[in-house]
Amino acid sequence: MRNFTFAAALLMAACGAAAAQTPAPSAAPAMRPVGMAMTSTDFQSGNIIADEYTGKVNIQGQPPKAVSPQLSWTGTPTGTQSFVMIMHDLDVMVGKGTGDNLHWLAFNIPGTATSLPRGVPTTATLPDGTIQPRNRTSNGYSGPGAPAPIYHHYVFSIWALDSKLNLTETATRDDVMRAMDGHVLDKAHMVARFHR
Repeated sequence: MRNFTFAAALLMAACGAAAAQTPAPSAAPAMRPVGMAMTSTDFQSGNIIADEYTGKVNIQGQPPKAVSPQLSWTGTPTGTQSFVMIMHDLDVMVGKGTGDNLHWLAFNIPGTATSLPRGVPTTATLPDGTIQPRNRTSNGYSGPGAPAPIYHHYVFSIWALDSKLNLTETATRDDVMRAMDGHVLDKAHMVARFHR
């Protein structure tokens, strides 16, 4: 019995020593800091956007004229020199191809900006140097206009770049995307849903 007790004590001591020598589990890997985030005072991401921001608006018999919604972003990365805003309809295929409907394109938004106000003028250039090339029909914002009964998804994207783009108001979305390549620091998105 004494031998058994002594052996058990030795075994317990050995296990304790081994446990003491086992390295502590490593800490969980550091999480990537939260990047850019986008919000609006005019709609919640994923929700239906109000008529005033869409092609459904018709004032005094005039063609539909939508007002752009307010957009804000946070988490701008260090080194940001400019932003690009792109809004497009994910649920349209142009000419049976991969293209979709562009509703808004704005680039060279100043790197110090944190928002776009409600009702951005639909001009090719803005006083702060922002350039708004033509979308399908005009410069600046063109509101959603999908017919019933299927809701379309309209994606608003803000891209932070480490440079300004050497392009003019004649640039296409493809031109802008090519010029952005290799200069993107971060991005954020919101989605609005709509049908007439």
